[in-house]
Amino acid sequence: MTAPQRIVPPATQPLQPHRPSPQDDAPPPPRPRRFRWLGWLVVLLAVIGGVALWRTQGPAATPAAPSVPVGERPVELSALEVTAAAPRALTETVRLSGSVSPLEQSAIKAEVAARLAEVPVREGQAVRRGEVLARFETVELAARLNEKQANLEGARAQLVLAEKTLAKNRTLNRSNIVSDTSLDQAESSFGFQRAQVDALAAQVELARKALRDAVVVSPIDGMVAVRSVNPGETLAVNAAMFTIVDLSRVEVEATVPAEQVARLAVGQPVRLRVEGFGEREFAGRVARINPMARAGSRAIPVYVTVDNRDGALRGGMFASGEALVAEASGAFAVPPVAIRQDEQGDFVLVIADGRTVRRPVTRVAQWARGDLVQVEGLAPGDRVVTGNLPGLTAGRPVTVAGSVTGS
Repeated sequence: MTAPQRIVPPATQPLQPHRPSPQDDAPPPPRPRRFRWLGWLVVLLAVIGGVALWRTQGPAATPAAPSVPVGERPVELSALEVTAAAPRALTETVRLSGSVSPLEQSAIKAEVAARLAEVPVREGQAVRRGEVLARFETVELAARLNEKQANLEGARAQLVLAEKTLAKNRTLNRSNIVSDTSLDQAESSFGFQRAQVDALAAQVELARKALRDAVVVSPIDGMVAVRSVNPGETLAVNAAMFTIVDLSRVEVEATVPAEQVARLAVGQPVRLRVEGFGEREFAGRVARINPMARAGSRAIPVYVTVDNRDGALRGGMFASGEALVAEASGAFAVPPVAIRQDEQGDFVLVIADGRTVRRPVTRVAQWARGDLVQVEGLAPGDRVVTGNLPGLTAGRPVTVAGSVTGS
């Protein structure tokens, strides 16, 4: 028998302390950048998938709303498509425009041929009826009057003589002392002298009138608009001197298209606005309507009188306004598009209890040049569908967005 083999461990060397090398102190090499982006991409895909899954499943399943028939779905109307009916005043007017001129004016001319001695008034001055405007020199006029009067006195003396001669010849002719021829001559002489006296008397009256006309006075109350003369001028008969205008009442000569004149009538009220007075209005009335249109146009002159006691209006100003040709109070009116028709006649749609209701109406008249139709059959407060909605029918549920304005 052999003895067991003894295993002798290899000789070991004593441990030496580890000394780090320069390679051990260097940082580890960086990881490639593509691996970093790959990680972020995976996270982003996971987030997107979670959001999509949450949207599809939802926090909780809600029951589906029951379907509503199309005819029962409410029609939403805006406030501009619905009008609350209310009685109001309706008016119809005709537009007109023209220039202002004084209703009464006087052009004064010279009545005598003489030299002006005095002109005490000037343009723009207010004058009264009978106030002196000018004076002529009266020396020559007075001399002519004296001459005419002297001639008249001589003619009257001759007439007295002719009258006595005629009386004697008549007496002698009855006694057959004077012939009929002498009597005829006496009668002719008497007639001639009487005519001469009448003629000279008329000349005296003319001379007296010329002397009176030497003082020129205003024939009306008003203002001096034109003064064409100055002191010292020698004027001829009918020479223009003054123009006096009365501004207490003025007249507007307006032009109106021929197709509109048929609606005008004398006495209709007119509201005028004049340039320079802002929003102020002047009241007038149609006084006259010209029977013919102006040459070269289809416009007919219409004359409107305006009370101007304060003298605010002046001649030549431009005025425009409207003549009231028709009016109605407490009337109901809707746009033409609101009136519908069927086999039963005219009607409108009125909103009541959230639905449209057919309301029969009767046309009365058109106003505002056809923009409004006066109707009967509505009551105050009725909400009328006035929008252009041809597809809307009676019985449909409706809702109105906003507040409804009155008609």
